[in-house]
Amino acid sequence: MTTKTNAGRMPSRGGVLALAVLLLLFCGGAARAQPTGEAQGTGAARDTLSGAAAAPLVTAVRFEGRGPFDRAVLLRRVRTTPNRRVLGVPGLAWWRWLYRLGDTVGGGVGGALKRVGEAPARLDRTTLVGDARRLEAFYRQEGFRNAQVKTRVVSDDGDGQVEVVFHVQRGTALYTRRARYTGLGMLSKARRRRLVRASLLRPEETRLRRTAGGDTLWFRTRGRRYSEKRFLDERSRLLDSLRNAGYARATRDSVRALVFPQPPDSFDVTFRVRPGPRYRFGDLLVRVEGPEETAGEAASGRPAVRTDTLRLPGASGQVTVRWNGESTLSAGLLKRTLRGGLRPGQWYSQADLLTAKRRLEGTGVFSFTDITALAPRRPDSLTAPVLPHRITLRTRPRHRMRLETFALQRSGFVSDEVGFGLGATYENANLFSQGETFRARIAGSVASNLDTDESARDLLFSSAQLEGSASLTYPYLLGPFAQLGRLYGDLYDARTQLSVSLLTARRENLGFIIRGRGDARLRLEMRHSPAFASLVDVIDLSVSNPDTLSGFREVFLERVLGTPDDPIVRDPVQRARVQEDYTAPQVGSAFRYTLRSSTVNPLRRAEGHSYETAAEIGGVLPALLDRFAFTPDTVESSLPGLPFLRSGGAANRLRYRPYVRLAGDARRYKPVGPGTVLAGKLVAGLAHPIGQPGLVPFDRRFYAGGASSVRGWGLRELRPAAPVDTLTGDAPNLLGGDIKLEASVEVRQTLLRDVIGSTDWIGALFADAGNAWIGPRNPGPDALRFRLADFYKQVGVGSGLGLRLDWDFLVLRLEMAFKVHDPLQQDHLFPDGLRSPRLHFGIGHAF
Repeated sequence: MTTKTNAGRMPSRGGVLALAVLLLLFCGGAARAQPTGEAQGTGAARDTLSGAAAAPLVTAVRFEGRGPFDRAVLLRRVRTTPNRRVLGVPGLAWWRWLYRLGDTVGGGVGGALKRVGEAPARLDRTTLVGDARRLEAFYRQEGFRNAQVKTRVVSDDGDGQVEVVFHVQRGTALYTRRARYTGLGMLSKARRRRLVRASLLRPEETRLRRTAGGDTLWFRTRGRRYSEKRFLDERSRLLDSLRNAGYARATRDSVRALVFPQPPDSFDVTFRVRPGPRYRFGDLLVRVEGPEETAGEAASGRPAVRTDTLRLPGASGQVTVRWNGESTLSAGLLKRTLRGGLRPGQWYSQADLLTAKRRLEGTGVFSFTDITALAPRRPDSLTAPVLPHRITLRTRPRHRMRLETFALQRSGFVSDEVGFGLGATYENANLFSQGETFRARIAGSVASNLDTDESARDLLFSSAQLEGSASLTYPYLLGPFAQLGRLYGDLYDARTQLSVSLLTARRENLGFIIRGRGDARLRLEMRHSPAFASLVDVIDLSVSNPDTLSGFREVFLERVLGTPDDPIVRDPVQRARVQEDYTAPQVGSAFRYTLRSSTVNPLRRAEGHSYETAAEIGGVLPALLDRFAFTPDTVESSLPGLPFLRSGGAANRLRYRPYVRLAGDARRYKPVGPGTVLAGKLVAGLAHPIGQPGLVPFDRRFYAGGASSVRGWGLRELRPAAPVDTLTGDAPNLLGGDIKLEASVEVRQTLLRDVIGSTDWIGALFADAGNAWIGPRNPGPDALRFRLADFYKQVGVGSGLGLRLDWDFLVLRLEMAFKVHDPLQQDHLFPDGLRSPRLHFGIGHAF
């Protein structure tokens, strides 16, 4: 299902009701459903049904003398904890209150309340003693060998509530003085130095000393405290390095750490390395299983079962490929994928093995991949043993068809629509036998207007749209772009995509038609690591041909621009610009370079980051054609129209607008407590025209306001204040801006877990700020122009609260936002927007 966010004014009665529901839910609590009769929470004793006096209620846990460890680290190691609180606010233990309410109500309703609540955290002395022992063990593992932990229970004036205090007497910590690595004589001097310089023990200096059994490398450390976990991580690092150097059979027993105490507070550590023999990659046996019938001949005339032998560049062994039920896939795909690392005769490397597996999976051809080591063998007594491997691959069906239905929402300045559509997609997973994926899609949709206008309600369907697209994706950089792979080094993944799309639409409710809009793009995708990628749009071409229908002036222009007697946009130049943006045929081109770094789950958005920056130059290709091909020595800012556009005359011209554009988007998501996430967003953008007529194309301008922007305003409604002779007070920002600044902060708290169809209910409090201004070359009013000295006065600020329903596959969002500072009412805090909240509904988190 594809849905766009919708924003609209909320009726006053509905707004009050929705606000009440949100407040109730926000105070409702967050605990995973558990059986009523079982103990809940983190281990403290819970209420019982016996007549004995209840144990004191634990309201706080404090750690004294905790030293270098955060409270959250220690809290995870004890079972005596207080009840959870909303956003960590003392006293807001709503989940405990829900549990007690359910205990009072009883019956089915009471049981439901207890399942989503949390039983009171009662003090258990036995658990408290165990907590002290666990903390002592933790401190001793972290170098405080004589640590002792004492507990103290502080009552609160006899009201049945207590605070638990863990008093930690750490003692003297042990620090590493010197580290030794023995058994590294089989490695080269350069590799040994690289291995030790990356040590987690922070070496100060390195020296090589020749011993009878080989080389021993030792160094003085920079005062690292003893830590069992750090030693285990160092052993894992050494094992990974050895396995990448040819020692395929190195195990945990191959690296042992021996600790030698040195009075009074230091110790020496020796890592004894015994990796075993060094291996080379042996011959590769590749088995490819396809969906074709094995009996008889394949459609291509070749047997469904066949065998090929490949020779990889720089490899001393061979690759044998056995095809079973797969007659269309070329061996060239395997040759190109494997030659990047896994080559017979080369020294064994676990990293190369994983790279080969990842590249095979990244082609999109195989539904299953597996690489298994076979029995090692030694060709002769003078050479290193070799380790053959078997690669098992299973291909996907080559042809796939998919039908889909979808719902849609559209929101704009003058209409809101809901509708549905039907689409069909065809996919060929191996078009040219080298793993190229071809995908074609066609979809049609109709929508009905939600407007209350009588004329609009007479239309059963206010708009109809038909669109088609096709794309061809190569799992490698195509042709001359392959040099980029060498420029960037060893890429994690790379692909080339060619795509085209066509669209035609009729909007009866707005009085115009898009006779045709076409887009064509060549994109290079280069992934440097799992989280970091470069996207290069070598060329992005677009042609749009809108036209008007009867009634266009009444149903669109007058509603957007106003009438002569009651204008919304008063400046005739601005009125002409709006009309041109929506009715004139246009052509565009762009070259775009994007850097993207992301570690966040795009659906959950609970932890990690998402950074993106893009630089773009557009309209250059039409400008060159205009300047040197169609009208030499004359710049007309338009090209001759295409044959299928409107008939001759000035209207049959394709307008273009050269520009440069920079945009940045930074988002961070940080868990700050159980079920609590702090999210922040910062957006900045700059667009500047570089030719005539001094304007940026309207679809490359910036806009502010809406469900994913400053939520106190509707879609594209936020703008700086303008004089009354240009715009009326509530006119939307139809023309957009050349400069944009925007920031948001949001706190999300999981209220209920696994209720009503395994849904998590998440409450949110948020604040947004930002606006969009015109640039220095824009001919618009000076009042809308960005001025560094006082731009902050034009920043719109909104705030509100929301509710998210989170399934494993979908997040639905309902939010209510208020205007805290409106640039159009600069003298008032909490202006009219406080009495007219904005309601937003959408799919996914706002950012």
